[in-house]
Amino acid sequence: MKFIYVMLSVLMLTASCKKEVALDKPDFRMDYTKAVFKVGTEGKFSFEGTAGIISFYSGEPGFEYNKRLGENGGLDKSVPVKGSSDDMKSEFVYTYKNEGKYQAYFVAKNMNIYGAEEIVSQIEVTVIK
Repeated sequence: MKFIYVMLSVLMLTASCKKEVALDKPDFRMDYTKAVFKVGTEGKFSFEGTAGIISFYSGEPGFEYNKRLGENGGLDKSVPVKGSSDDMKSEFVYTYKNEGKYQAYFVAKNMNIYGAEEIVSQIEVTVIK
């Protein structure tokens, strides 16, 4: 009889430990798809929504967004916009040092131990003198 109680207890514990926390897709929207900034002056990006983590890839060498790992030697970096414990922001300021056309990306991500969901927003940035 003790064996049955022990087995039922183990079964109940095992069944109760398999609850997964639902992972929501980030709600992240940009106001525009193109931007024009001057070299050396702060350019402002506006957005709205919610996300756990937001990263910015400016499109400059070393800061380009590559979806696949290992592309470009894995050396590209992002600029942190929002961390998981930070308050949500509605704008981000960045200064480009050189003129040219860049493909900039904002990557909004929600994560938990079961996986990750992300939204990628692309912006064409033109930097002039």
